[in-house]
Formats: sequence, structure tokens, C-alpha cells
Amino acid sequence: MAKSRPEFIPIKALPELAGVHVLTFDIEDWFHLCEIKSVRNKTDWPGLTSLVVRETLSILELLDRHGVRATFFILGWVAERHAELVREIAMRGHEIASHGYAHELVYRMSRADFRDDLQRSLDILCDVAGNGIKGYRAPSFSITNGCEWAFEVMAEMGLEYDASLFPAARGEGGYRGLENAGAHAIQMSGGERLFEIPMSVVRVAGLSIPFSGGGYLRLLPGNLLVYLSRRLGRQGIPAVVYLHPRDMTPHQPRVSMPWHRRFRSYVGLGSARAKLELLLRELRFIACEDYLWGCRGAL
Repeated sequence: MAKSRPEFIPIKALPELAGVHVLTFDIEDWFHLCEIKSVRNKTDWPGLTSLVVRETLSILELLDRHGVRATFFILGWVAERHAELVREIAMRGHEIASHGYAHELVYRMSRADFRDDLQRSLDILCDVAGNGIKGYRAPSFSITNGCEWAFEVMAEMGLEYDASLFPAARGEGGYRGLENAGAHAIQMSGGERLFEIPMSVVRVAGLSIPFSGGGYLRLLPGNLLVYLSRRLGRQGIPAVVYLHPRDMTPHQPRVSMPWHRRFRSYVGLGSARAKLELLLRELRFIACEDYLWGCRGAL
């Protein structure tokens, strides 16, 4: 366990990055669904039809057309089997970051298990991409209150930033006490420092409302997404957009799950690509590491 809860120090980027937003993709396959019994058995995964290469290449083509650089948080399990995809992402100039290896929820792991999972992913990604990895995002944003030891592990392993905190209620994640959704410096009791890029929320009637990724993005109207992103931008906070390849794949295999998870997993699959294209036309996006460069300059 961590010695104490770290201090979260809000920071803002340099003025020239005002109104700039952050674009990220979590690269995993359609069957990497946390807490779903029908796809929980990892020994079944290699035998399932994979969509991740085809759909990720389609995302890359879209980003090329708009001249946008993004961060790709890649699952080690995927990188191990599709090294050519990782190299293609890097060759096109995007940032490679870690999504862990086996898509395990952090709050279900011990510190040692988390270290092993993260190290395995970093070894694979560094070997394939040929450069150092700066950032990490937990599966399902599963660094929750009480899991702050994960920040210490990341710092010990040489990572520079995390993008796992979800400052709102969420089924498999959610972090209480981080109401300001802008970038933070995490100052730990041992003197280590890590940057945090939490997910985007807007405050409505005292509540933190997510909007900028996954099922939220698929559910909400595109023009509202643009409006809320600009609203955050006027406060000096970037909208952090996050999507998975499966978010834009209407004809993916469907699996048995509770009705509320089924709705969250499959609502709006046919509209996500058009919404992403709208955001790319209307807003300016950069990768996580580029945004953090501006944050460091503001410290």
C-alpha cells in the first residue's frame, strides 16, 4: 500500500495551448470487456475472430486525413500478437503508451501483480516500437481510491504520466476527490512526481458529468460534444477524448451480459465515427505527451 495519499497539484498548460484538446485511443479487441463472464477466460481469446488490426488501421487513415497526432494506449496482449500494427502506429507519428498487458482491473491486483503486468507490457511495447514509453492508462480507468500505490509503481518504472483517473461515478472505476478535471502533478510522499491527465467531466448542478469518450460519446449528440469540449477549453482544461476500435464497429460479435452493460457497450456504435470526424473538423487535438510538454512549461 502507499504510505499516504499523494498530493494532486492542478496545473494548466502554456497559453498557446488554450483551447487545444487531447485525443487518445485504447487499443484492445472487441472481447477485452472487463467483468463479462462470457469472455473472461483468457485461454479463449486467441481463438476468437480479431477486429483490432482492421479497425485500428481505419482510425489511422482518418487521423492522416485530418493531420492529427494522437496517443495510442496499447494492450500488451495485442502488441504481442500484432507487432506490425504497433510499428504502423509509430511509423505514422503517433505516441505509443501502455494499457497494461492482460486487461486486468488494477483494484483487483496486488502491487506485485500490477508491477508484473505493467512491466510485461512495457517490455513488449519498447521492443516493438523501438523507443521508451512515457504513459499508462488502466483498463476501465480502474485506479480507484486506495490504489494510489499504482502511481508509485509507475514512477519507479520510469513512466512520466498516467491517464487513468475518472473523476465521476463509474461501474469499474471512478476516483473521488478529484473534481478539477484538468491536468495535475502527482506529488508522492517519497518525493516521486508523476503527471496525471484525468478524463473529462463537466460540472452540472454540482455533479460531475462525463461526456468525451466510450459509451458517453456514442450516446450524446455530436454538436453537444463539440459544445462541451469548447466549454472546458474556455476554462483552460482540455477535453480528453478516448475511444476503442470497437466503439466504431457496428458489426462486431455481441456477447451475453447484463442489460445495463449491454446498453453501455453497444449503444451508438453506428454513429461514433461520424462524431469523431465532427470533433476532428471542429476542434484541435494533440497527443498526451505533447500536452504535457506545455504543462511542464507552465510549472
